[in-house]
Amino acid sequence: MPAGAASQGEPITWDLIRKRNFVERLKHEKGGLDVIHDLPAMIEAGYEAVPEEDFVRMQWYGLYHDKPKIGHFMLRVKLPGGVITPTKLRIVGELSQRYGRGYGELTTRQNVQLHWIELSALPEVMRLLEAGGMTTVGACGDNVRAITGCPVAGLDGEELFEVQGLIDEATRFFIENREYSDLPRKHKITISACPHQCNAPEIHCIALIGALRNGRPGFGVRVGGGLSTWPRLSDDLGVWVPAEEALTTLRAIVDVWRLDLK
Repeated sequence: MPAGAASQGEPITWDLIRKRNFVERLKHEKGGLDVIHDLPAMIEAGYEAVPEEDFVRMQWYGLYHDKPKIGHFMLRVKLPGGVITPTKLRIVGELSQRYGRGYGELTTRQNVQLHWIELSALPEVMRLLEAGGMTTVGACGDNVRAITGCPVAGLDGEELFEVQGLIDEATRFFIENREYSDLPRKHKITISACPHQCNAPEIHCIALIGALRNGRPGFGVRVGGGLSTWPRLSDDLGVWVPAEEALTTLRAIVDVWRLDLK
């Protein structure tokens, strides 16, 4: 929503939004996920010839300029719940050795980031990640970002019940349904049944907090947290949803946010 538009009496329309918001205009002209089809032509043209707009769209595939902007990139790999197997870690390590100068980093949101990636290496890097069951889709851009959880989920004896299956299911859903790749802004979700709430549910857009009711697994729900331009703690909705309705609940909350122009 353009700042001040409503107070000035100017009607809020998509034309106005796209006029004032660079990213919304880019997404309208070509969706972030559609840019992958242009990657071969981008590589053939060379880094200097690629419009900056297409590099912005490549954020939908987890790609950002390394700084300074001299032709190298950071690539973010999504790890739902921060879970990575030895086999997957070996793939990431080999990619780092081959294309990333032996360097990688773990992020606070349980992703892995590779640096020094060249444009020409992207198809092979993405192919090997996909073959290993990993993806960069939605790691950046106006998507549902990597869904986080408790770092010792599945190991903590005090965990109320298992949630990794839900994290994986929700990750697949928001990747496979393209309407969730054109959100007003990035959207961050965390899911945990950790009684210590070590995943910081208060600062997420949506947090599902594990809670048992008469022995039945389910979740309390918090919404609206964040640390960006206007930091705020999330609000407790005061509801409990059974575990089997958790994905439907996530979808409904994101739908309200993405479809409301007011």
